[in-house]
Amino acid sequence: MAAAGLERLGLWLHLRHRSAMPADRILRPEGHGPLLVQWVGPAAGPARAQVASVLRTACPDLRILDLSDRPEADRDRSAMTALLLDQKPVAILILGSDLPVALIAAAETRDIPVIMGETRLDRRDLGWSVGRNLRRNLLRGLHRLLVTDSDSHDIARRIGVAPSRVTMSGPVTEIRDPLPCNETERVSFAQLLRGRHAWFAACVPPSEEPAVIEAHRAALRQSHRALLILALTDNDRIAALSDQLEAEGLIVARRDRDEEPTDEVQVLLTDGLTEMGLWYRVAPVTYMGGTISGDDAEARHPFEPAALGSAILHGPHIDKFATDWTHLDAARAARAVPSAGKLAQAVAELTQPDLIAELANAAWTVSTGGAGVALQIAQPILDALERTGP
Repeated sequence: MAAAGLERLGLWLHLRHRSAMPADRILRPEGHGPLLVQWVGPAAGPARAQVASVLRTACPDLRILDLSDRPEADRDRSAMTALLLDQKPVAILILGSDLPVALIAAAETRDIPVIMGETRLDRRDLGWSVGRNLRRNLLRGLHRLLVTDSDSHDIARRIGVAPSRVTMSGPVTEIRDPLPCNETERVSFAQLLRGRHAWFAACVPPSEEPAVIEAHRAALRQSHRALLILALTDNDRIAALSDQLEAEGLIVARRDRDEEPTDEVQVLLTDGLTEMGLWYRVAPVTYMGGTISGDDAEARHPFEPAALGSAILHGPHIDKFATDWTHLDAARAARAVPSAGKLAQAVAELTQPDLIAELANAAWTVSTGGAGVALQIAQPILDALERTGP
């Protein structure tokens, strides 16, 4: 009884202020096909297009009414009730972690299924307050909840979402075509590097060169035949850095001189960013340059190495491609390095094939799983369309 009272209080407090935008000004999508009402949170952008593509492939005449920019979807239950009564959608789709309270409450009264996907729950959802209690109650009432990670799945179960209604789907990620490479070159390098530990430092700015070289020295202490493949952001630095490394006792080969990484070579300096697909393929481990210093103007997308089977290391500066880094980290598909001093430790640890394989497999799953996750989110809507018939 007390819990029910808190739920009613929380709902009243949230909905007591109506928006100034009447729902009758929301335009009905053109066409005569079935209607889906959609609300997309700010962090779920990549999911919008992919889920819509799946739905429209299966149901070409589907109409989608997007309420993402309408404040009354969160605050005005009477407006949402009138909208749903007038437009009679087959389902409500919510993407992201935010809850449009008025829309969900109105759908419940009309017995319209609400599917929520691309959702990441927070430990704060387990706390006790009027607002948190309201959020838990709304989540428990969803027709289906598809979460991005195991922690969110655990939280959903702990707050009382029925096991049959919650699924850990993983995130909807941007689908990127793998970078190409010359297959003859790849085979040649694979033969040259057979049995050696090779790692790739991609797009390394001058500020990170010392940390990368120190990390490679740590790798050499673990495996004396280790090879660093180093791509600099400034090609004018190649000659000077080669001279410096040789003066420090390292054996260097330069790609711009067609020098090969023979068995005694310890560092291969690439000739720029034109063969990234080759290096991701031949190096089991990749450090993504610019993420330790924050000098990331040339930083590459993390799904580039992920899609090609290379385990990924990154520093704390991941604002560029932040959403994709968050997906990888949440899936334990990348190794975060908090500082330059810790890079050496991480590289040394990743001379172990089992650890490399675990990271690389998880990263590949995240980077290539977007289409499958989009289908999982779309499936309950397709089921609702089938039940309603033509």
